[in-house]
Amino acid sequence: MNIATIELIGASIGLVYVILEYRASWWLWIFGMVMSLFYIYIWAKVNCYAWAITYLYYLGAIIYGIMVWKKNNAENSYSGISNLPKKYYPRCTTIVVLLTFLTFFILQRYTETLIPISESFTTALSVVGMWLLAKKYLQHWYVWMVVNAIYTIANFWLGLYFSSLLFAVYFVVSVLGLVRWRKLAGE
Repeated sequence: MNIATIELIGASIGLVYVILEYRASWWLWIFGMVMSLFYIYIWAKVNCYAWAITYLYYLGAIIYGIMVWKKNNAENSYSGISNLPKKYYPRCTTIVVLLTFLTFFILQRYTETLIPISESFTTALSVVGMWLLAKKYLQHWYVWMVVNAIYTIANFWLGLYFSSLLFAVYFVVSVLGLVRWRKLAGE
């Protein structure tokens, strides 16, 4: 199977995933797991090692997310959606900054990636974004807006057109998801 076919399958699974995320369905975690496996392979094939590792991290975060959501009445449950407490803003920002610099250093020194800045920043944001999603904080949508915008442009530049389209859809769904989750949280 060529990379374009694998990318098309992974992107298709990713579309189902984002629809389930938008609906706050527990099933998002299952589709996220399968999509992650596809994208670990895709990113490794195009030398985007930080992104491959990010999707490996997603597999662990998915297990955590399943446990958290199961504990909080999972299936299609909007219970527990809330705002990130202000005390976490400096912590999240610090994690993003430190992870960006660390990832950039590693990528520059040990890989032949073509997009080290994009990979580093989106990897750091994604680590925080998955934690925010698992905790059902509304702010995860803002993180995904930034990540998805960068992924859309970077994937197009890399010639991964199905992935670029997928992340463009993710960007739009991030905006719609934020509006929906705000309403569901009573804001």
